[in-house]
Amino acid sequence: MRDESRMVMTGVDVQFDSVSGRWRAGCDDPAGEARLLVLAETRERAERLLDERWRARIEQLDHDEEEER
Repeated sequence: MRDESRMVMTGVDVQFDSVSGRWRAGCDDPAGEARLLVLAETRERAERLLDERWRARIEQLDHDEEEER
């Protein structure tokens, strides 16, 4: 199990996307595979969704790691 308290999001970027009219938030994937991206109607919601997606990705990595054992 990963120590989530010591893991930090890297490459965080939050910007307003004028084309879609929504806030776009992204960060590096904890596994280094790709960027995690979300779109939302407010900056706060985009930041919250990104945090939820990042945590879910960590849980998935932990699950995959346990299955490999």
